Amino acid sequence: MDRTTMSGNFALDMQGLERLKNGAAADPQKNLRAAAEQFEALFLQQLMKSMREATPRAGLLDNSDIRFYESLHDQQLSQHMSGRGLGLAEQLVSQLSAAGPARAPRAAGHDTGD
Repeated sequence: MDRTTMSGNFALDMQGLERLKNGAAADPQKNLRAAAEQFEALFLQQLMKSMREATPRAGLLDNSDIRFYESLHDQQLSQHMSGRGLGLAEQLVSQLSAAGPARAPRAAGHDTGD
């Protein structure tokens, strides 16, 4: 199993972030993609959480057990979806990598204070 991509991992794997941290300390460029996917997964999870909170609830589907299992499902789904088409991870990698585009020049007319 490729440990540099997070999409196939279990969402509640407590050692996954530790592996990511240790790998990034050893070789930051190699683990940039995994960190970007993890960030995208967290973003997706917050997005789904906000969508669930905005949905009205009533009846049989409004209890703490259902909410708990929905949150587990959302965590795993967001982990699975990260790096697969949303594009946030790719943008993060391209902007943070050394091979990515250079920083955008400052807009004309703005004094840099030099």
